Amino acid sequence: MVNTTLSNQKIVETVKRDGICVLGDDILSEEQKEFFLASLDELSKNDSDYKFGKAYNTGGVHNWLGTPVAELCSSPLVTEFISSYFNKRVGCEVFLTHEYKNDEGLDRNGFLHFDRLHTLKFFIYLTDCDEESGAFHYVPGSHKMGKKLREQGSLSYVDDFISNKKDYDEKKNRLEVDFPELGYTASDALPITGKAGTIFIFDTDLFHFGGKIANGKERKVMRIHLRNTI
Repeated sequence: MVNTTLSNQKIVETVKRDGICVLGDDILSEEQKEFFLASLDELSKNDSDYKFGKAYNTGGVHNWLGTPVAELCSSPLVTEFISSYFNKRVGCEVFLTHEYKNDEGLDRNGFLHFDRLHTLKFFIYLTDCDEESGAFHYVPGSHKMGKKLREQGSLSYVDDFISNKKDYDEKKNRLEVDFPELGYTASDALPITGKAGTIFIFDTDLFHFGGKIANGKERKVMRIHLRNTI
């Protein structure tokens, strides 16, 4: 179960208004947190290196039936977003990441950016996260501008992401590099720090980036991605 003092409707309204809603670190049960972390540790036995550490796209929620992951994905909070935020068929994917070396050679995740594919993300810190361990940063309310910029690129999930990966990769989405005339910089962004179990929900049109991770630090995260698939 997902326990929060905010109503599901209020959370949806907050994300629509601000682009993000932070629920806090006491939302998930201890069983859920332990299961998510243990799942990542199990996956990490198989190498899946990417630029900032290890990342695992575990596929759809059907791969997690009977587990706390499926319980979260079918909770009233998630289903409220599906019914209120989307008007087409919605896909749900579960990602687990262990990041520990994104303090150099930063690519798109390290720049202030919006995602090329419009997605609603449930973001869960599985470890304590401060500004030295890759805290998520965001510019409040910037999702409205991000939506305009994304739509100018006419990005289609089916046409560009699935059918033509090259076109997808070339879509402009970095504020300081691709849209310097707008004047946004990383210094405009606010960090979200928190204990293990901290969960927040954001619209990926929001300008955001993952912070640097200092030597000896790490960040473990579970993400649930909801997006239109057609």
